[in-house]
Amino acid sequence: MALQQPIMNPTIPFSGPIFGGLVEGKMLLIQGQVGSQGKRFAVNLRCANNDIAFHFNPRFDESRPVVVCNTEQGRHWGPEERTYVMPFQHGTYFEMITKVQGHCYQVAVNGQQFLEYRHRVPFLSVQILEISGDVTVNCISFTGALVTPACAPPPYGMVPGSASGVIFHQMFGPPAPGRKGPVTVSNPNVPFQAALLRGPHTPLKITIVGNVPSNANRFHVNLKNALTGNTALHINPRLREGALVRNTQTSGSWGSEERHVSTMPFAAGQAFQMEIKSTATCYRVMVNGRHAFDYNYRIPDNQVDQMEVDGDVGLSYVQY
Repeated sequence: MALQQPIMNPTIPFSGPIFGGLVEGKMLLIQGQVGSQGKRFAVNLRCANNDIAFHFNPRFDESRPVVVCNTEQGRHWGPEERTYVMPFQHGTYFEMITKVQGHCYQVAVNGQQFLEYRHRVPFLSVQILEISGDVTVNCISFTGALVTPACAPPPYGMVPGSASGVIFHQMFGPPAPGRKGPVTVSNPNVPFQAALLRGPHTPLKITIVGNVPSNANRFHVNLKNALTGNTALHINPRLREGALVRNTQTSGSWGSEERHVSTMPFAAGQAFQMEIKSTATCYRVMVNGRHAFDYNYRIPDNQVDQMEVDGDVGLSYVQY
């Protein structure tokens, strides 16, 4: 399966290739917001011959809000499939996950399974993703099936019904016996805290997708030791200052700051995806698919067992 970097803050209407096409088990994640006066928007999975294999079309401008699904072949639409339950709300952020199954597309919205749409044309012919209408999109990403523990620890504030771990378990079945996978949380409250349950030799891998408000000053991500309170890695974007500060705190005292980056990867009013990975000598941090900085360990990484996010930031997706 071809790797595809997340697409952040695309201009709508959007049209772009799906690298490697669709295969069974592949998932499309779209995070965004419906316009406050939005009438309708559409997500299309288009084939190389220009047919639309899957047309997903929430409409607010009919007598009753409805989500219409359909397929277009040879410029002719088939029979509509209408769902009169509207999971989207004006001016509200949403997360939509579409998984390719052998017999259908499975769609979940905000952590709840929403609908299934049976294939009318082979999904292997799909090559293009299109998004149009009254919607703002913060992040588009493609991934294979994610496996999460059936019971995730709850050390964080969470919007009821919005845990992606729950919906993955409902939609895609329980994890394989003896296999441990990442915990995934959708739309958590800020400040956010989570216990990092790791083995002594398990590398750290954290993915954070969020939005920086237009009036933001600063926010931070801390990797900590819960017992000592020490902070192994403090990532502190300061928007008004134009600085990306990194540091370590031990016994209540901060060390020397690291500030140099080639470009500031965070911007007010923009969404971002941050990945933090531990290596043999340092934390490697990527933002929006690009290397942002490395931070050499000042505290052994195996002491890190807690993560926190706070400040002027909204979170739509955290995986650890």
